[in-house]
Amino acid sequence: MKHPRWILSVLTAFGLAVAPLAATAANAATASSPAPAPKPDAAAAVFAGAQPTLPLAEVKKGQRGYGMSVFSGTEPERFDVEVVGVMRNLRPDISYILARLTGKGLEKSGVAGGMSGSPVFINGRLAGAVAFSWPFSNEAIAGITPIESMRTLSTFNPLPVTPPPPPINLSDLQSGKVSQEVVAAQLSRLQPRFDNGAVPAVQWASSGFGDRSLGMLRQALGSVAPAGQAAPGTVADDLTPGKSVSVVLVDGDFELAANGTVTDRYGDHVLAFGHPFLGLGPVRVPMATAEVVTVLSSTNSSFKISNTGKIVGAFEQDRQLGIQGRIGAVAPMVPMAMHIGAQGGERPRELRVRLADLPEFMPLLVGSTILSGIESASYATGQQSLELKARLRLQRYGDLEVRQSFDSENAGTDAAAFLLTIVGYLTQNPLQKVGIESIDVTMSQTDKPSLASLVGANADRTVVRPGQRVTLNLDLVAYRGDRFRHALTVDMPTDVPAGRYSLLVGDGSSIDAARLAMAPADPVTFPQALALLRSFHSRRDLRVLGFYGGAGLSVAGEVMPRLPGSVRSLWGAAASGSAVGLRSTIAQEQGERLAMPVQGLVRIDLEVRRKEPLAGEGEKTAPAAGKNDTAGAKASAEKGSS
Repeated sequence: MKHPRWILSVLTAFGLAVAPLAATAANAATASSPAPAPKPDAAAAVFAGAQPTLPLAEVKKGQRGYGMSVFSGTEPERFDVEVVGVMRNLRPDISYILARLTGKGLEKSGVAGGMSGSPVFINGRLAGAVAFSWPFSNEAIAGITPIESMRTLSTFNPLPVTPPPPPINLSDLQSGKVSQEVVAAQLSRLQPRFDNGAVPAVQWASSGFGDRSLGMLRQALGSVAPAGQAAPGTVADDLTPGKSVSVVLVDGDFELAANGTVTDRYGDHVLAFGHPFLGLGPVRVPMATAEVVTVLSSTNSSFKISNTGKIVGAFEQDRQLGIQGRIGAVAPMVPMAMHIGAQGGERPRELRVRLADLPEFMPLLVGSTILSGIESASYATGQQSLELKARLRLQRYGDLEVRQSFDSENAGTDAAAFLLTIVGYLTQNPLQKVGIESIDVTMSQTDKPSLASLVGANADRTVVRPGQRVTLNLDLVAYRGDRFRHALTVDMPTDVPAGRYSLLVGDGSSIDAARLAMAPADPVTFPQALALLRSFHSRRDLRVLGFYGGAGLSVAGEVMPRLPGSVRSLWGAAASGSAVGLRSTIAQEQGERLAMPVQGLVRIDLEVRRKEPLAGEGEKTAPAAGKNDTAGAKASAEKGSS
């Protein structure tokens, strides 16, 4: 299967990075920090009844032992282990045991994906967990994380985790500058990596994903095995060392999980993997049982094919030494419903999933699931038109509804990227922590683009009075069709001063971008940011923005137009870094929703004449944007697309 070049280029760029975003790197640093020494009384309580362990100091080259892992079904089986040596301080205060694994076909398959966490016993004591290996190796050589290091995970105190910055800023989102590359860039953050070409022995598994979305997952994660759901009653709820375990990111009609093996169990505490899952430090992500269908041998990297069982707990620590969780703990998940159908009344197909409530990864889970939903219910490539409406229920702030139209051969990926960036801003904004309670998405498709281009406009008069109604005649060209005209009436504001008055006419995204350019007001509180998100318009919205030259200020996220010179001088004297000067005043904005999406932006210049001047109209202000148009109602050459 071939993939678009943008996917390959982005994945290549991100493929060698452990954490491409600065904040994520900080989280990974926290996750890889050595654990503080536990208090003796607390450690004794946690590890009461735990099986005996072999300290790293007693591990010697040539020692033999065995490991436990599931190769088929649900019961662990033994394989042989021979210690090759110890790699000391591979990272500060972190060492690994190097061992040769044999038996159970490992001589042929090598270390298989899904063996992460497989417990290794030497002299009858637990020594550590299989963690990583090297692709294309001629024998099964594995790195083993010492158990004495892994057990410190149960003594970690939760630390606050700073989410990475949003995948795109609000100004770019408002202007419609959402690149398809953000989906692939976010996906590339899922894969934990080791130094010197080693790869973790975890196995990603998915079900329900289509060719395009599954191809993106494989480009980002490497091997992604097919997965199913275990039949009820076939997998016991009890997780013990050597049994298969899954970390669930998506479940429902689609599934995405990382499969590995339980290393240790004491009380309700479970240790697994021997390496990070996502490197987030403190987490709350579902823990599920699993059964192994078979082990597929591969020259590159063999892997287990598994079925996911029942969620029985939650993982709470995700660090360099492994992951730790508790049986019976509950990890929150965000329900997401998708209603996908053709335009024109066809009954939509309904798909439902639950997403792990991880603010750092919620955007990519939403984006990849949206693309998968489109593929499953219809198709995601080829010339098409796609309408998207999403309702996100926010904790404390009610519903946020967004709409957008997409017309291209990559409309499905465009829609996924758009919603990814909306969710990314909500969960990763720098202003306030925001929780998402649920997501409901409705999408409709047609098999050809329906986008019309706005190519010109004129008004029915050249000179206008305040309060007067003006008819705008807009020239549009349908996709592979004829030119047609659409009329729009605009009532002039009563408080505009005499002189040049300009109207920008265009699609909702282009007008949103123009408004932000003329009156920039970067939010300083989350309610301001939410108001800005709620002001976004779709390309089906035909919008008119009226403005004139008039100086003002943008202060602390609020726009103050038409300020007297004395007031502006006071702000200038105060040298406030939060004040931004404005050269134009937006006087009005209105619009209507069309039957088809529109793309384009044109300007119409009018002359306003008043019988009496406005109060303060004689005060000097900045000149209006644009050049004089002696023809009056002639559309400017300034024309663009969102």
